[in-house]
Amino acid sequence: MLSSLRKIFIPVIVALFVASCSSDSLDPIREETKGWSVEKLYNEASTQLAKHSWSKAIKLYEVLEATYPYGIYAQQGMLDLAYAYYNSDTPELAIPEIDLFIRTYPTNANMDYALYLKGYINYYNDNGLLSSFSKQDLSERDPKGLRDAYFAFSELVKKYPNSKYAPDARDKMNRLVNALARGELFRARHYMQIKAYLAAINRAQALIRNYPNTVYVEEALAMQVAAYRNLGELTLSQQTQRVLAMNFPKSKYIQKEWEFQDMPWYSFWRD
Repeated sequence: MLSSLRKIFIPVIVALFVASCSSDSLDPIREETKGWSVEKLYNEASTQLAKHSWSKAIKLYEVLEATYPYGIYAQQGMLDLAYAYYNSDTPELAIPEIDLFIRTYPTNANMDYALYLKGYINYYNDNGLLSSFSKQDLSERDPKGLRDAYFAFSELVKKYPNSKYAPDARDKMNRLVNALARGELFRARHYMQIKAYLAAINRAQALIRNYPNTVYVEEALAMQVAAYRNLGELTLSQQTQRVLAMNFPKSKYIQKEWEFQDMPWYSFWRD
């Protein structure tokens, strides 16, 4: 019984502590802005945002959200707050803020921007220090974030085809499709390297099924030919070879079977 109570009380105490700390951090700003109109509060937050004073802007927008939770300033403030969160290296706070905006104000005139911002943040959020030094390719990234970016851009393009954000969204969608396909190819290569042939086949098939118009389909088919052969499935290997020859008659893999080539870790995606 005591153990169960501890499981209940400890998370509650932690939550209250976090909430208390958050409240304490806003107290000076609340005191400073006491009596301000919604227009003045929003304008000051916007000024700090324009100056890239992300921390000050965030606190002001949070006070705005708590003090004036309704109206046009509150709605725009949510998007500005999400943008400030992202630029202050807290994208994990930005996305929920955008999702709340999308759920709460589905007919807002700036919905195209909200979708673009969600896609943009997921597109550029690499969640890793190493990428800033290695120029990390999109295909190395967590595919969930890439898919979330793609879906946000896709919704923007479908619902608001004439939006000023639509051209860049379309361009990034194309890049995302290629990146997701490269990611599947990278993983399939890895499985071939460690002789996990069934897993390699599954990855290659996923690439072909989900990204059939990318340049990576040719190698995915060639890998399946080699994987089936290594598994002793000669009939399937020959059938896949015919599909390869039919779709890529000039493929280098028709004359020479695919084989794993050792290459530096940073070169896998730069074909």
